[in-house]
Amino acid sequence: DRDVTGVQTSALPISWRKEVEGVADDLLDKLSESRPPADLNKGYFEPLIVRAVAVSAGISDGESDRLYQFSNGVLVRVESPGDRVRISKVWHELYEYTGALMSRKLSNPDGRLLSEIFVELKNAGLTADEIVAASGTILAGFYTPYGILSVCAAELLRRPDVVDACQNDPRLWERTVEELMRYKAHFNFFLPRVATEDVTLGDLKIHAGQVLLPSLHAAVTDPTSLADPAEFDTHRGRHRHNIVFGAGPHFCPGAALARQWLQVGVERLFGTLPTIRLAKPYNSLEWQPGSISMPKEVLATWGTDNNGGPHGTRVHCVPRSPL
Repeated sequence: DRDVTGVQTSALPISWRKEVEGVADDLLDKLSESRPPADLNKGYFEPLIVRAVAVSAGISDGESDRLYQFSNGVLVRVESPGDRVRISKVWHELYEYTGALMSRKLSNPDGRLLSEIFVELKNAGLTADEIVAASGTILAGFYTPYGILSVCAAELLRRPDVVDACQNDPRLWERTVEELMRYKAHFNFFLPRVATEDVTLGDLKIHAGQVLLPSLHAAVTDPTSLADPAEFDTHRGRHRHNIVFGAGPHFCPGAALARQWLQVGVERLFGTLPTIRLAKPYNSLEWQPGSISMPKEVLATWGTDNNGGPHGTRVHCVPRSPL
């Protein structure tokens, strides 16, 4: 049981998805009771990812919220010497917090994601400091699906035909999320790399020891490896490996989990609020800069009945045709 990129997703306990679906439903019930327009970033996407981390990792919502603040403090652009000092301080605080969390989870394992990570790293022979360093990086990256989910939903809100197709055949959600990530919902760059030997790429010569900043956006829009890269095409996801999670030893260890959260997030959103739409034109969205450019807010509205409630009920579709 593998997704469209060959990543095994069946290894994730089905109960985790059910719990994340429950979180999404709870947030959407609260959102649907409010009066539109509402900012989906604050009312749905951000709290969904924070709470999804909590249920998957085996920590409380309060602990997840604190880790989220650490993530916001370290995964930022360095623009001045003062920024470097401040970011280093937050990294130190994150490592201290991770060390205490590691001790607790190793003393009282609960079978959840963090317990399993700490145990596997310990069994691999890593020292306590090495486990903290590795796990701190993982914890900081747990929350990156928030921005990706925001971009995915914004794109879908201007593509009602794609949403309708997915509602008619829910198996299309997986392929659609893959194409959304390739098309726009991805980081602009990978982390820096250091060349270990001389390499020639086309006319470019790279020498051992040089620091490189790989462009992910260039990779997913390369016309020599992808036909019509500027076009949004959900069918291409059936045949191609998606590079957005990296490759080889640098492949993202949380890829399957991130895919699960993204698919649950959009599927539940459009199934619960079938009349949802952007409150203002897509072209008027304000985008904030960063490692992933995302809308500052996604104001959405939806139809209401005579009692002020949302039109329609939660949609559970049955697949109609094979992919």
